[in-house]
Amino acid sequence: MILTERLASGARLLLEPVDRTDTLCIGYWFLHGSRDERPGEEGFSHFLEHMLFKGTGKRTALQIARDVDRVGGIINAFTEKEATCIYVILPKEHLRLAFDVLSDMTVDSLLDPAEMEKEKAVIVNEILSVDDSPEERGHEHFLRRMWGDHPLSRKITGEVGEVKRIDRERLGAFYRERLLPSNMVVAVAGNFPVAEARELAESAFPPGLPPAVPLSRTLPSWTKDTAVIGDRFTQAQIYAGTSYSLDRDLSHYYTSLVFSTAFGESMSSRLFQKLREELALCYTVYCFRGFFSDTGMWTIYANATPALAAKLLRALDGELGRLLAQPLSSREVADAKSHLVGSMILSKEDMENRMKRLVRQRMMMDRVLEFDESVAVLEKVSVEEVERFVRTYVRPEAFNLLAFGSKGLGGLRGFEFSFGRG
Repeated sequence: MILTERLASGARLLLEPVDRTDTLCIGYWFLHGSRDERPGEEGFSHFLEHMLFKGTGKRTALQIARDVDRVGGIINAFTEKEATCIYVILPKEHLRLAFDVLSDMTVDSLLDPAEMEKEKAVIVNEILSVDDSPEERGHEHFLRRMWGDHPLSRKITGEVGEVKRIDRERLGAFYRERLLPSNMVVAVAGNFPVAEARELAESAFPPGLPPAVPLSRTLPSWTKDTAVIGDRFTQAQIYAGTSYSLDRDLSHYYTSLVFSTAFGESMSSRLFQKLREELALCYTVYCFRGFFSDTGMWTIYANATPALAAKLLRALDGELGRLLAQPLSSREVADAKSHLVGSMILSKEDMENRMKRLVRQRMMMDRVLEFDESVAVLEKVSVEEVERFVRTYVRPEAFNLLAFGSKGLGGLRGFEFSFGRG
């Protein structure tokens, strides 16, 4: 049973006890990310995430790592567009240690100036490594051309120059303003005593902390765009997709999941079978979804040699047209639902996945569903609902395209999706 409550500190507590495992995973989530940074704070969320590992009043950076390592645990963190999380995975006997380490890092980080300078070099290397990835670079261009300069299209890491300009005073103010219990979710999944987890979560922060500053988010405006951008890479990275207003209704979310799975998120999907297996136009092709607090996106990704890029786009356009002319069948929808249920069963065995699922569902739908509830909602998705979703959101006039990576893509300029209508 999943337990949810609001603690006296203001933090939200999500607990999922699992008695048939010997592990547990605890995450401290702060519900702000790169899109919530104000001008001059670009890269602060990600940089602060790194600095939480660099020492506290009672632990050096080595001691933080050693305290978790010595019991065979894993400690990690990530920053997203709308959230920052630090978490540990440990044997079940070490619940108290997990809370102690995470709370210490969250409440008492030193933000040592010497460590900050070293970490700047680390993060610059991280940024440059991403710049060496044509897939990552292409996705950044795609977001920029779809959403312009909106914070959702910015790099989570910030740019190299922005990272180099971060100073301790401003980062310290950001730290004190953002890492507060009223802006926090504590999520625990695994084998643990519920009462003890509740007690430790309640005492994670000292009393009397101020409420977090309310976040101010603006909805991105979508711009229709088709672009060809050459670079030093040898293959063409193809991004095609759409952005749409988010509907928090459960059935809408699960319908989008079923549709995307059937069309392009598995090896038996239409996209993979047609573009790779039958036509051999690419090595990689798939689609993926993005959900934020106020908007959603659905994107198709593929890569190809420049010689095959035009054929790939025409074939993709044909498959999108076929999606409208020959909607997903009852068999395809049923197979997608079965695939999703199977994936959920597999993910249940991983406490990290369970922990992340608790918070992501809370962020996405303002509630957390038990496994059986999720399956029940998923099973109710009908062929008609999937077709209605497709006709509402998958339209050529609302489809963006980016071809990126190779300098030999000039022949793609002027390409427009028609979905077989022209």
